[in-house]
Amino acid sequence: MVTAVLTMENRANNMTLDFSVIIPVHNEAEILRYTLRSIYNLEPREIIFILDRCTDNTEKIIKSFWKKTNLGNKVKLMLLKVNKKSHWRLHLNFLYDFGIRSAVSAIVLLSQADILHDYVTIKNKINLASHGLVSFAVLEHPHISPWNHFVTKTLRRASKFFDIQRFSGLIALNKKYYLACPLTSNDFLNFDTQIQENFRRKGYRYKYVPSNNFNLRPSLVSRGGYFKLWKVGEDRYLMKKPFLKVLALSLARLTPEVLVGYLHAKYSMVNQKMEMEKNLR
Repeated sequence: MVTAVLTMENRANNMTLDFSVIIPVHNEAEILRYTLRSIYNLEPREIIFILDRCTDNTEKIIKSFWKKTNLGNKVKLMLLKVNKKSHWRLHLNFLYDFGIRSAVSAIVLLSQADILHDYVTIKNKINLASHGLVSFAVLEHPHISPWNHFVTKTLRRASKFFDIQRFSGLIALNKKYYLACPLTSNDFLNFDTQIQENFRRKGYRYKYVPSNNFNLRPSLVSRGGYFKLWKVGEDRYLMKKPFLKVLALSLARLTPEVLVGYLHAKYSMVNQKMEMEKNLR
């Protein structure tokens, strides 16, 4: 199912920072044309792309970019191929776990192909992850998704005023700490939320870093269909987020699927509990 392809460059020079970047990709050739430069400019020790059942030119685009750009073996590239869907409940969680375990660095950055990285801030703050978990702010691109960009900026300002803890899916972590509480095949939460919850239970430190990373997709729908928004809602319920907060966020972002997912999870749990009580009688 999994094939490791060691890359075009086997060694990074001493000018790179000692962290690894993990990016699962599934037919991302088009978006990588715009984001590869910012990924490379992170200048980590290695960048690991997990090619998840790709049928387009994703691999070719990555290799071509590295051949033209990576002069002097500056950044090590590793391509890991996954040819079949895993048995994990959440396949994306499997991909990130596979990447983390394959990384050689003590600090690992988990990112996505559609992010235009604020590499200056990330490089300056990445070492904070040596003490636990760090998430870097991600904004929707103002020219691609102006409304969601405005909502995210407003929420960021409000969180400072009301002292609300923020979190995003662009995260860096201590690999040793991760291996003490890793993702598993039976997890219900998406990789980022699940890792945050696992680290919280262990009492590891968490830091949110304001930054200007931009997502180049127009909406959450285009990043994974309505199912992904539904799953966000389910995660909110499993994390015991207040109903009114989820309702407000769904309305603000014009994503009713999040609310539907939240309610579905809530009443599914209620029905399961009622069924269990019935069987115990």
